[in-house]
This record gives sequence, structure tokens and C-alpha cells, in this order.
Amino acid sequence: MKIKSIFATTLALASVLGLSGCLFYPPSDGSFPDPDRAWTKEGSFPNMDNLRMVAPGQTKSQIDELIGPPHFNEAVFHVREWNYLLHLRSGDQTMVCQFQIRFDSHSRVISTRWRDHACEELVGVKAAGEATSPATPAR
Repeated sequence: MKIKSIFATTLALASVLGLSGCLFYPPSDGSFPDPDRAWTKEGSFPNMDNLRMVAPGQTKSQIDELIGPPHFNEAVFHVREWNYLLHLRSGDQTMVCQFQIRFDSHSRVISTRWRDHACEELVGVKAAGEATSPATPAR
């Protein structure tokens, strides 16, 4: 019986420690991560119209609906940056591009940027600069 109790306690502790690594992510210096560290090495082929709709003020849920979850080890809570490895088509060519979205303390988009200017030009929408987040309505 004692072994079951030790096993259950160890399992619970491992779960809590594992979740803390998934839920909280250290602050970023704003650099782009190494593409080889993406959890999905192949990246994704986003819907270009949805990609063009990413804008300041949107929530993480809205971004997830538009272009999906981030491709690196970013979590959900207390994370100020999501990074993507995107494949963009131009005619018969495919470009591999890195896209970064920065969030404010209310988990709303404040800026976006591309690693390569050619990717930004292909999408046809300039990266969004730092913006102030919408005011919180009075209660």
C-alpha cells in the first residue's frame, strides 16, 4: 500500500512540474528561434487571407483561429510572444518564413514582425508596430 502512495505522490509532483513548464514560459529577448527547434518541423501553409487579418488588439484565441497555435515551445499563460514557421507560396515557389507575434499583458497583439523582408512583401501587409492595447471598459 505504501508503494502505491509513493507512486501517486511522485506522479502528482511530476505532473505539476511538467505543467508549470508548459503553462509558463520565460520572457523572450525578441530574437527569432532556430527553425530546427520548432515542434512541427514542417511548419504550416497558412491561409494567406487569414494571415493578412492578424492585427493589433486581437486575442491569442483569435490568432489561434486565424493561423493556428505557435510552432515553437510557447505556452499560453504569461507568454508575450508566439513564433511561427510558415510556408508561403508565390507562383511555383515556396518560401519558408518566420513570423513573430508579440502580446501585451492582457494577451492582445501589440506587434508582428517577419524575419525576412521578402516574406513580408509576399504577404502584402506590413508588420504591425507596437500599439497600445484597447482601454479596459469601465465597470
